[in-house]
Amino acid sequence: MQEVLVQAAVLGNRVKTLYVTKDAKLSQEGETLLVKTKDGPKIRVPIENLEQIVTAGEAGLTTRLLGLCGKHRIRMTVLDWYGNVTGTFEPARHPRSGKVRLAQAEHALDPERRMVLARAFVTGGIQNMLANLRYRTYRGKANLEEHVEEMKKGRETARRAESTEQLMGAEGNTRSWYYAAWPLINEGLAFGARKRRPPDNRINCLISWFNGLAYSTARNELGKTHLDDSVSFLHAPGERRYSLALDLAEIFKPAVCDTAIFEIVGRATDMESWFHEEEGVCRLSETGRKATLKIWINRTEGKEEGDRPTKGTILNEALALERHVLGIDQYKPWRRRV
Repeated sequence: MQEVLVQAAVLGNRVKTLYVTKDAKLSQEGETLLVKTKDGPKIRVPIENLEQIVTAGEAGLTTRLLGLCGKHRIRMTVLDWYGNVTGTFEPARHPRSGKVRLAQAEHALDPERRMVLARAFVTGGIQNMLANLRYRTYRGKANLEEHVEEMKKGRETARRAESTEQLMGAEGNTRSWYYAAWPLINEGLAFGARKRRPPDNRINCLISWFNGLAYSTARNELGKTHLDDSVSFLHAPGERRYSLALDLAEIFKPAVCDTAIFEIVGRATDMESWFHEEEGVCRLSETGRKATLKIWINRTEGKEEGDRPTKGTILNEALALERHVLGIDQYKPWRRRV
């Protein structure tokens, strides 16, 4: 199945997340999902235990399939060519916990309590950026010390920030030092200014793509809690996005997304077929989407029973956030150990 058009995240023999990387029609046959491309054979995926479908190409859907997804509480996420989430099918859920929702809203509306969590997300993200550079220092990259020291200063500034504006300013300055260190790790990681919509070169394209996957994964794991993913603490709540997933993804992007890019460039992979580049715009080809999704699955999904995948860590982080707003425990952001 992975060789033809679909990347499947499998735990034991059970498909948990299905990534459709090619233009396809998705339909229902009993309790089975059918995936059919113009030239390829039909691929049958049991619906049991499936949690999420991510489409990264043009997908035709039937209402019967959406009904089946709703019945089994399967989220479907649509990514554009650049990894941005353009739409989501949300299954009907069981009633939310009013107690958790009220507690979450109280934290979001109280400037002091909101800042506690906003600072935790930013300092947690900076800490994991620092972990990436420290790991490279241990591997012999002695020229990163100045960047590490400046980022430590940024982390302390973030810890003292008294407003989200100050906090985002400290995060932005620290990230500038972080990105400036990338070419010192590998010349192939140089990408100039960060450009998102659309990305203008291969590294910017990979950053946007993996960040979109991180956002989608965070949304899926938040859906397993009682938290309202539209009520956030760092990012401003918006009508068109689920901003709590953006908050949560900040912590994990350095450890999952950035290290995946380091791995790709460090292996000196021949990536000519991975991208379409024209007129200052760069996007992944079908080949590139399939190759990067394989890397993503290896980093986020358990392959055997008993493995501890990153998805499980993200869920634990969301549950820790829920305990915090309920006053059960103090939230401490996850840290990458090196």
